[in-house]
Amino acid sequence: MQFLIHKDAGEQCLKLQGDSYHHLFRSRRTKKTQFLHLRNLRDLNCYIYSIHSLDKKEALLHLVSSENTELTNPPKGHLIWAIIEPKNIEKTLPILNECNLQKITFFYAEYSQKNFKLSQERLQKILENSCEQCGRITVLEIEFLNNLQEILTKYPHLAILDFKGEALKSIKESSILVGPEGGFSANERSLLKDKPLYSALNCNILRSENAAIYATLKYLTP
Repeated sequence: MQFLIHKDAGEQCLKLQGDSYHHLFRSRRTKKTQFLHLRNLRDLNCYIYSIHSLDKKEALLHLVSSENTELTNPPKGHLIWAIIEPKNIEKTLPILNECNLQKITFFYAEYSQKNFKLSQERLQKILENSCEQCGRITVLEIEFLNNLQEILTKYPHLAILDFKGEALKSIKESSILVGPEGGFSANERSLLKDKPLYSALNCNILRSENAAIYATLKYLTP
């Protein structure tokens, strides 16, 4: 763990309870004499705390100092992703976070199962755990829109990653769209007919979550 995320990091005094407390003092056996590094993901500061008191359920921390961190690898890329089975999204999200993707917009495609529901609170917790492990100090933005028409209204300058099209070597467009399992419907394809179409380079047909990873990695390609 590179640091601990706490929404109130920066306050003079903090209480650690619940999962954070158990992870630090039960799993990692953190000693009372150690200093703790906390971030809030709202600014670029690392806040250093001493452990003032410690009991069986909570720890009281006092702020010692703070350090501003230079953002040497700003996130980049906008993935627009049709909703698939939540457990597959949840497994993929830490990978996209580690790859420094800037933003994901989720939407329901016509072939998305409408009973699939994503919990924004759960996704945020997954992202925080990922940041603590990989050291990312910025937030991967999460957005929800209802359908493809809303996507095209808000993000008209997008490209599509699909089974056919020009081999994707790098992404020049501001956003890239990945469909659900089963691809796009005929109606959706008519809406997308004038958009740039890319296919995965030297790959077989990709599952939706693998296509999301592939597209994200291409944002890193010069």
